[in-house]
Amino acid sequence: MRPERGRAKKLIVAFHFQFANQAGWKCDDCRRNGLEKRRNCGWLGGRAPAPRRPVWIRKHAVAEECPVSYVTPQSMAWLEEFTVRKLVGGRRLEALPAKTVDALCVLENEYRREVADGEE
Repeated sequence: MRPERGRAKKLIVAFHFQFANQAGWKCDDCRRNGLEKRRNCGWLGGRAPAPRRPVWIRKHAVAEECPVSYVTPQSMAWLEEFTVRKLVGGRRLEALPAKTVDALCVLENEYRREVADGEE
């Protein structure tokens, strides 16, 4: 996979994070155990960034920051829209903004890759 940057990378991380065990990524537990610096929490604010290293990986999705703080609300909204479209069969993309169509295409590619991985 080629490296993704920006919006697409956050969307890919959001897609894969939904399949991950999220129990270990609860903010209160993380802070209580002193893991926020180690996991490069994006909500620490006003801090020197930790050295860039992967803190969360699933298949080809990699985050160098805690995935809870890394994934944007917009990525989650697109993920929800994608899921609803999969469930009810929404196909008309002409009326949607280009960014939304792009996000849905990224998610469709990840979905197809996930299905293909499950069949192997």
